[in-house]
Amino acid sequence: MKQNLWNLLLRYLLIPGLMLIVTPITLADKQKPLSGPAFTPITEMIYVGEEWHKQGIVYEEWAANADLAVTLDQHLYPALLPIIQDWAKTKGLNVQVQEGTCGISAGKLRKKTVDIGGYCCPPGLTDRLPGLKFHTLGIGALALLVHKNNPVDEIDLETARAIFRGKYNWWQALGEDLPTGFGKNRIRPYTRLHCKARPGHWRLLLDNEDLFSPRLTDVSTIPDMISSVEQARMSIGYEMVWMVTKYSKQNKIKLLNINGHSPTDSTALISGNYPLYRTYSITTWKDAPARNAVAEELANYLIDNFNQIDPKYGLVSAQELRSAGWIFQENELVGEPQQ
Repeated sequence: MKQNLWNLLLRYLLIPGLMLIVTPITLADKQKPLSGPAFTPITEMIYVGEEWHKQGIVYEEWAANADLAVTLDQHLYPALLPIIQDWAKTKGLNVQVQEGTCGISAGKLRKKTVDIGGYCCPPGLTDRLPGLKFHTLGIGALALLVHKNNPVDEIDLETARAIFRGKYNWWQALGEDLPTGFGKNRIRPYTRLHCKARPGHWRLLLDNEDLFSPRLTDVSTIPDMISSVEQARMSIGYEMVWMVTKYSKQNKIKLLNINGHSPTDSTALISGNYPLYRTYSITTWKDAPARNAVAEELANYLIDNFNQIDPKYGLVSAQELRSAGWIFQENELVGEPQQ
């Protein structure tokens, strides 16, 4: 009798033609807090010592003789550079801008070698230096990417989480409407697990790297992510929409709708209905001797004129977010709109 029951279970649990049993998503899985925090508490600061507080800004060689030194992450750099250059020319100022990453900005701010640092992620607790203010410029949608020949156009967030966790390993787990034979192909997830200590970005999908499947492929750069999805027909990854445009060599990437909303739909992003996004911020110093009034003037100018950024970057401004009910504390975005 027991053997007959076992044979019956195997008949229904085994995928025909494949030596694999799909791991079910249990109620316990669904109750786990899979999503990480969107923001960190603004009130917490790290300790750096009394001598650090007494230090002023000392420029590195690339910014020697500048009136202002700015480092921007690789997302903000191309978007803001034309605006900053025009502003500096109008003001007759020597403003030096260096491209980097969130980590590079954080490092230069901690060493006090720049007046402004730019981030594509909300600040983590270790970014909150005493006397440092964060000014949110806006947000941009983080898109799920598949090969353009993939018949899947739509996915819900919980299914996406199941894929990246390794709970769904075959495309047929997404439904019965897929073309004959396609569903029997194995899903190939790609990740880029950068800025692990900072909230938001990919952590809105899954909170930490331990939640991701050990069978996925982690890449180190944005171009690697784009090329990987282009070259592997069964792949799925994620990145900003304009980065796809910038780095796609073969035009073989498709953006998936999530929960019925396109990553290119700014209305869905602003309303909070599109769930994955990056938060873009810059910093200024509020205390002497690091404080620079010119930096504060530029920061306010960028906030007020963020809508001048080329629409191709797909960014929505802090002003639009405020109007839609996103929560700010001074100039920093600290909470999503109440649904």
